[in-house]
Amino acid sequence: MLVGKEDYCDFHTVQAAVDALERQSGEEMATLYILSGVYEETVRIYRSNLNIIGLGEVVITNGRYARELDENGVELGTFGTPTLFLGGRRLTLENLAIVNNAGQGEHIGQALAVYANCDETVFRSCTFKGHQDTLFTGPLPPWNKQGGGFGGIPLKEHHESYRQLYIRCCIEGTVDFIFGGATAYFDHCEIRSLRNDKGSRSYITAASTPEGQNYGYIFNECYLTAEDGVTGVYLGRPWRGYARTELVNCKLGRHIEPQGWDNWGNPANEETVTYAEYGIPGGDELRKLRVSWAVLPEEGTEAPAKEQVFAGTDFWK
Repeated sequence: MLVGKEDYCDFHTVQAAVDALERQSGEEMATLYILSGVYEETVRIYRSNLNIIGLGEVVITNGRYARELDENGVELGTFGTPTLFLGGRRLTLENLAIVNNAGQGEHIGQALAVYANCDETVFRSCTFKGHQDTLFTGPLPPWNKQGGGFGGIPLKEHHESYRQLYIRCCIEGTVDFIFGGATAYFDHCEIRSLRNDKGSRSYITAASTPEGQNYGYIFNECYLTAEDGVTGVYLGRPWRGYARTELVNCKLGRHIEPQGWDNWGNPANEETVTYAEYGIPGGDELRKLRVSWAVLPEEGTEAPAKEQVFAGTDFWK
């Protein structure tokens, strides 16, 4: 199936093509190709067994934001804002740029580019652009911090596991711009911090790894970069108390705060989180500067490999 602006294309919008595919049986793998262009739309995909491949420069963009009011005058909230929602399993997305162009500020709040509520999913050579909360990797925690629900896009399927692989992707944002509870492996990705207009601290990750889950976020040989003038960026803080985030032989720019990690104002989190950095030489001054509750394995310690992280499934191959 082909999406594009040309007359010979099957559909001219991504959502129209997805709707047609979702009317078919989802048992067999389907492939959707998208021709170069800017597609100004929001896309919701509940289907499983789907490849989406961009040909040339493909940008899917929209600008919904948490403080925006719906038709009933109620704020959309964080999880009502994604440009792209994925709810199925066995998905592959390749060569796509997904953008939330709402910007940032108190009047905007959170604005998702991608809501990845999916399992056994591969993102290859994709770009995700936003500011606060660019990429959400499901699942949601059982309840929000006030004890209620999260609202947002209806979830039609809950997976036993949420396993995702990001290969040679670029993800950018300001605050908590990679967050959620998935087991997500980022392989040779660029993680780019943008300027926070509040002038306050910025955080790359905000994992909410469920208690007892073996792996959360693993960044393997990734490159942490920033816009000019950006400083004081923390590697992560725990959205929930059992957050797991591990860096393996990553290259860190000078914008990263020497302490590295933040407890989100709750010292009790220091007892339950797992924040680890592999590949820091034994004599590196950084070892003295990191927070005492970060794990800095000795040189030569073997980091988790994909085979371990994704044991029991072959989707990542």
